Parts: sequence; C-alpha cells; structure tokens
Amino acid sequence: MNLRQLEAFRAVMLSGSVTQAAQSLHLSQPAVSKLLSDLEHQLGFRLFVRSRGSSLTITPEADAFFYEVERSFSGIAVLKRVAEDIRNMATGTLRIAALPALAVSFLPKVIAAFREAHPGVTIQLQTRSSATVRQWMANQQFDIGLATPARELPGIRMERFLRCAGACVLPHGHKLAEKQVIVPTDLEGEAFISLALEDSARHRIDRIFDDAGVGREMVIETQYAMTICALVMQGLGCSILNPVTAADYAERGLIVRRFAPEVFFEYMIFTPQLRPVSQVALAFIEMLEQHRDRMFEAE
Repeated sequence: MNLRQLEAFRAVMLSGSVTQAAQSLHLSQPAVSKLLSDLEHQLGFRLFVRSRGSSLTITPEADAFFYEVERSFSGIAVLKRVAEDIRNMATGTLRIAALPALAVSFLPKVIAAFREAHPGVTIQLQTRSSATVRQWMANQQFDIGLATPARELPGIRMERFLRCAGACVLPHGHKLAEKQVIVPTDLEGEAFISLALEDSARHRIDRIFDDAGVGREMVIETQYAMTICALVMQGLGCSILNPVTAADYAERGLIVRRFAPEVFFEYMIFTPQLRPVSQVALAFIEMLEQHRDRMFEAE
C-alpha cells in the first residue's frame, strides 16, 4: 500500500462519498475508485460495499482499519509541524562558546535580538579562554566559537570575524582624560594594568612601548579585559584593550580614548568542519555580523 491509497481511503471515510473525496484530493472520481480498489486488493478484505444509486456502505473492517490510519496521519501531521518548525527556526538548540571579551559585552545584545526573532530556539553559551574555545570546536562540541586567532586546527573552519584598533582606558578624573588621542609617551611612568603574557595582544602592546623607549609601571597582569576594566575603574592604573569591552564599561564611567599607533585586536569565528552548519547557526552568524557592522558604523 502507499500513502496516496491511504489518503483516498481516509478522504472517503471522512466525506462518505467518492465524489467528494475526489474533489478534496483534486483527483477524478475514477482515479479515487482505482486507488480504493488497489488498496482493498492489497489488504485482502473489502472496505466498502458499493450499491448502484446509493452511497457507499462502510464495512466493519474499514472502521477498524480507519482507526489505525487516523493514528498514522496524526503522526504525519506532527512530523510536518516539526519539519515546519525546523525550517522556520522555531525550535532547536544553538551551542556557542566564546572568549569573555565578546561573551560579556557583545554577545548578550546579539542573543537578545536573536531570541526576539526566534523565541523557540534554546541557546547555550559557555565562556572560556580562547584556547579552550578552539579545542571545544575541534572536538565538534559547539555550533559556533568566537576566539582569538591560532594556527589551523583539524576539524574546524576559521574565518576572521572582527579586527579592531585597541583603545586606551583611564579611570575617572585621570590627568590624560582631556586628550582625545593617547600616545606611548603620554603613559611614561604611569601605573599600567596589562593583559597576561599568553595573550598575543600583550606582546604587540609591549613592542610599541619598547620601540618608543617608554617605560610603564606594570602594577597588575590579568587574563580578561573585563577584569582590567574593573581594576582601571578602581583607579589602579590605565590599560590598552579591545574597544568592544571598553565601550561597555564606558557607560559605567570608564574613560575610553583612541590610542596611536594602532594596535589591533583580532577575533575569529569557528564552526565545526566535520558536520554541516545548521540553519540556526547560519542565521545567528548573520546576526552577529549585522551587529558588528552597526557597532562600528556608529563610531
């Protein structure tokens, strides 16, 4: 038996007429009669008793068979709804791993916009160091990863997501707050809160000051930009950070100024290479890029 035969049988059972069933299925009456005849032949029992000039008489066997057919069609209806939800991104789970520089300041706004557009999608967000994010992605554990660049790893695709010039951050009331652009000589002898040695941006920043012959007082080293912002706001020193995190803390009173020469912070987007990227993940990546573009257009 096939689905078309079952559809014809169901339509006749619901309408009580081959003619009406044919109309609902957009088929000719002979075509529906042929489907029913073929179905009866395959089943090995009669479904309807046909009398000239009268409507079909439903057999007890047809009643019993119809019960099971309806259960099957209910299941098909559920499958269609599930397929539609998947197609329209009304359901599903999106797993994201990101370094704190983007997970704390940037991603929450993107997630809020994405959830508004796709409220049925569940989002899992894990915040770890870039090294951990890259390893998780190589293990195919997440749908999207955001981290700093690294050598190519097997099992992951890597594309540049964001490259931005670092900003100098100062505590409220700092003597350099009136300057619009901070240069290395401005920070001669200043208390400086630095990124940890494992951060590649740390080495680029140190090289700029070494080339300028400027000495800073390195008072604190720490791993995460958000921690540096909090320390700077406590008046413990100044620093040079990615502008994404700095901008978030500017709303809380942190002074953010352009730094020259430019030192760039770079972040990559990672996707698993050993399995296709889901429609939900592709839609989220598109929204990430839209928010990134709007953020830097506003500057």
